Amino acid sequence: MRRRPHANHAQASAWMRKHPFEWLEVSTYPAAYSAHTTARAIKTGDRVAVSRHYGPAGAFETRTTTTEGGTTVHARFIGEAVNG
Repeated sequence: MRRRPHANHAQASAWMRKHPFEWLEVSTYPAAYSAHTTARAIKTGDRVAVSRHYGPAGAFETRTTTTEGGTTVHARFIGEAVNG
């Protein structure tokens, strides 16, 4: 099995902030659990190594798809919540 390069989350989140509402393929994970954990971390903006670039909570949305190579995570920047 060929290893995929690790996702560059800093680069991915910066690109998405410059291109709001456009979906970007973040990475494909061989294990569905890893993909779903990453997608959840991106959505919630948890302060962990993977998602520290995706805050605040709710600024990004994600979707996962099953592919030949595993489970792919896509994300897009939808804007930061406005406190009012």
